[in-house]
Amino acid sequence: MWNLKKQGVLGKKIWMLGILLIMLVLTNFVTHEKLLIIEDLDTHKKNEFFLPEKTFSLGYIHSVLLTPAEEFFRVESDNTLMLYKTIYESFGVGLPYSQEEWDFEIKGDKFLLNIERPFPSIKMRVSSIPDHWVGIGEERYKLVELVAKEDDLIEVYAVDRWGFKLGKRFYKLF
Repeated sequence: MWNLKKQGVLGKKIWMLGILLIMLVLTNFVTHEKLLIIEDLDTHKKNEFFLPEKTFSLGYIHSVLLTPAEEFFRVESDNTLMLYKTIYESFGVGLPYSQEEWDFEIKGDKFLLNIERPFPSIKMRVSSIPDHWVGIGEERYKLVELVAKEDDLIEVYAVDRWGFKLGKRFYKLF
């Protein structure tokens, strides 16, 4: 252990410089960020994804109509998952068919539903038949590859974590 009373002026300056350097690193690189957790509730295996934009999407191929549908979420400060947009290509069972109180528009061959609907978390069964995926930034991950086996129940939720960023990667501290 360092004894500052026995250190000379140079030793004290080096020690203080070290403390300042550590503080500089901590204040510039350590950050509080949002992580998306996809937990297999059957095995309790967790997959964690850094959300630099605090947004993600859940998508699937509609099992009857065989057209893609994608739901877009943003993570609120309290980790609520706010569904803010749905894009799909056809009307049918399980897809919105009326405007209700939300903004509905048609762009080309796509139907866009702008919505504000909060969820504390999302629970769903994973199946490869409708090709479920999660989209984070430009990346897509098949949900069936993140679970132990098809038909497992998953929960999707967000948490805050301390860590540091290097480029686009996030390394959690605890």
